[in-house]
Amino acid sequence: MQTDEKYNEDLAADGSLSGVESEDAARDEQDPFDPEKISMDPKVIAMDAVIRRLLQGSIRLAPAFQRSEVWNDERKSQLIESLMLKIPIPMFYVASDEKGNWDVVDGLQRLITIKEFVLGNEYFATRDEKIKGKGLKLTGLEFWGDKFDGFTFSKLNDLPEPTMVNRILETQFQFTIINPGTPEEVKRNVFKRINTGGMPLTSQEIRHALYQGKSSELLADLVKSTEYKTATTSSVKDSRMAGRELILRFLSFSIREYTEYQKKPDMDAFLSDTMRIINLMPELPKKELVKIFHNSDTPIPVLKITTIEQLKKRFSKAMSRAHDLFGVHTFRKSHGENNRAPINKTLFEVWGNLLAELSDDQFKTLLSHSKDFLHEYHSLLGTHEAANMISRHSSKYSGVKDRYEKFSTILKKYI
Repeated sequence: MQTDEKYNEDLAADGSLSGVESEDAARDEQDPFDPEKISMDPKVIAMDAVIRRLLQGSIRLAPAFQRSEVWNDERKSQLIESLMLKIPIPMFYVASDEKGNWDVVDGLQRLITIKEFVLGNEYFATRDEKIKGKGLKLTGLEFWGDKFDGFTFSKLNDLPEPTMVNRILETQFQFTIINPGTPEEVKRNVFKRINTGGMPLTSQEIRHALYQGKSSELLADLVKSTEYKTATTSSVKDSRMAGRELILRFLSFSIREYTEYQKKPDMDAFLSDTMRIINLMPELPKKELVKIFHNSDTPIPVLKITTIEQLKKRFSKAMSRAHDLFGVHTFRKSHGENNRAPINKTLFEVWGNLLAELSDDQFKTLLSHSKDFLHEYHSLLGTHEAANMISRHSSKYSGVKDRYEKFSTILKKYI
């Protein structure tokens, strides 16, 4: 029996192992961006403008983006107490689109707290003036607990002395606005640098925040699908969107041929572009596609799949077939009696797509020769060549090209 290999894994939001193998490729150098292309404006925004935008929906709080760890009522109350004490709070960062809508880059929990206290979640949903300001009740205040614990904003407003309400409503906030002309790769880099949350955001969390729409909804659906959970044996923790990134990699090479992958190590841009493409499905207007690829050296690529329904069917087929073929070691470097390795992102992407391409008859033939196929495949997995294809060089064009060609060659012998 082979000695079990040790693997590094990405971390989940609680600091535990996510079930997905870390990539050496993540440390590959990226092409530097032009700092002159960063377009950001600092502004002072009054509380009433923030409230107006919240009510309009032009500040998008993106609840699907929140990790499971959110502020409790005591922490929210301490923020409100800071406003009551006129203590400045940290700067907010938002990314503006062409219509002036803001996606929150940093400060999401603070804005949610302001909404819950000044407006109230029920009022926000119903716009019933009778319940306005009757949401969050202050609790655990450090300085004014004896006086204001248990108060809602509405109750503060009923006091004969308006001092506290005025302090809250007259608050001026510091905002930095990332302008819509900022290139996508620059925007993602800025997002990564300035977010002040406890655990650094993953690349997929940043994509999810920036490219909300059909793509984020699709990933949320697929990560909960029975076929995915069966193929991965429910071993992937998605609290930092590790599962959604796996699925996005599969979708990226489903929509475009692997030969379309840019000949530079930029998997982040490739995956980000995929989310933007899916957001345009099924219409895929050329005017909008041009915006995605206008900085590319190549023309708009031919898209193999143009509807979300096609993507769902392909994904379901890929997961079912992979599990039927590889069993408990599906998408892992391990096999046989060895301890199971974590899910490998590259194996998930390449085998999902190669198996999805087979006809039903071809897949049946493959299953009938599975013992011989798996023996040859596992022999290749243990080589230095395979390590480059699926780990060290997995985000380089050479790695992408080699893995599709090598694995396809083995596959064709048994179908």
